[in-house]
Amino acid sequence: MKKITFLVSIMLMLFTFQTIAEAASISTRVRILEGKVYKQSKLIKQQARQNRSNSQELKNGLKDIEQLKLEVKNFMSEQEAATQKKQKTSKDKRYSFP
Repeated sequence: MKKITFLVSIMLMLFTFQTIAEAASISTRVRILEGKVYKQSKLIKQQARQNRSNSQELKNGLKDIEQLKLEVKNFMSEQEAATQKKQKTSKDKRYSFP
């Protein structure tokens, strides 16, 4: 009888220790996964900030390009107007009759 109660108590203790060990294992896995999720979340937020910064730089660059295009267009029209004015005012008078 003592052997049976001894075996039953040992089995109960083993079962209890096994469930405690499984619970500890699960909690360890959860902590590890929480750490990984935190790292990924941090990385995603950092990349989102970087993407916003890059898109802002891109918008500024495109704005500068548009402004340069406008300046070149104005310059070209001024040059064309100056050449047309020069052509109108300076006629070749080498073969003109008095």
